[in-house]
Amino acid sequence: MNRAARSVVVILSTAVLAGCAGGATTTLVASSPPSTAPSVASNPAASGPTTVAMGTFNRVDADASGTVALEHLADGSFAVVFEEFTVANAEHIDVILVSNTDVTKDADIDQTKIVDLGPLTGTTGMQDYKVPAEMTAGAMGYHTVVLWDTAMKHAIAAAPLAAK
Repeated sequence: MNRAARSVVVILSTAVLAGCAGGATTTLVASSPPSTAPSVASNPAASGPTTVAMGTFNRVDADASGTVALEHLADGSFAVVFEEFTVANAEHIDVILVSNTDVTKDADIDQTKIVDLGPLTGTTGMQDYKVPAEMTAGAMGYHTVVLWDTAMKHAIAAAPLAAK
């Protein structure tokens, strides 16, 4: 899919997900995590989303594969986008952001300092998760996307993000 078509899909998917899910659940952090990533202008080019960080899923307690992008959208908000994504099961799994530079074991995650983007919407393919508006200012301070099992309280897989 070309970038322009993908941009339209990202924006439309984000709007549909927000409308259907009623918004994401957020666990607020006492203070915004420190950002080591480069600063992003408050309004990217109107031509579409700008990828500001990328990562690839690695195993923590189970297998998942695919790439993850943190995208700065034209309206100033952020979205997490999965591409070529595969995981065996989506039951009880939420997508969360953590400030850790990587997650290799469950103990790496402080459950009081996460941003929960909501439940995993499927086991394969392209998926978009909108970062809650109240977290937009600190979005660059979150460095890893984690598939989190909400029932068993453990990490399935993690994708550390590297600034582009």
